[in-house]
Amino acid sequence: MSRGKPSKNTQATSVMDEVIEKVEGEKLPLDSWPTTTLREYRLYNEEATKQNKKLGMCRYKIKQCPPDLHPKQRIIFRRNDQPSNPLKVFVSDDKIHFDETLVPGKTYDLPEYIIHYLSEKGNPIWQWVDNPDGSRETRVSHKEPRFSLNTVYAG
Repeated sequence: MSRGKPSKNTQATSVMDEVIEKVEGEKLPLDSWPTTTLREYRLYNEEATKQNKKLGMCRYKIKQCPPDLHPKQRIIFRRNDQPSNPLKVFVSDDKIHFDETLVPGKTYDLPEYIIHYLSEKGNPIWQWVDNPDGSRETRVSHKEPRFSLNTVYAG
């Protein structure tokens, strides 16, 4: 590279760096960040976690996104293990706070996060396994699904 005239590429990157610094310099304080969409909640929680880690204390509280903002699916809920008993579902983490009782056979509009949570549940089935060295131990052989979540497609 010659030392005389800067190339077009370095001029473009310096202009881009100036614009990025200008935008980053105008960041709002974390307390006044808007939280009206699922994405804004996720971004706020990521930044709050970074700031809390940097400060070494929990100054910024993690905000849970209300279930109304999550994408939903219409499903029919059924229980395979106890077909007539309702199920109390309580999930409270950094993504959602969901506290509801589901009655088998009814149709619900559930957040996809809760549908995924319920579909992961199952009763582990333990079984004796003979090892190659002659010893025996118990291991999970499979999981029997406890719930049936049938998606309802509107036509």
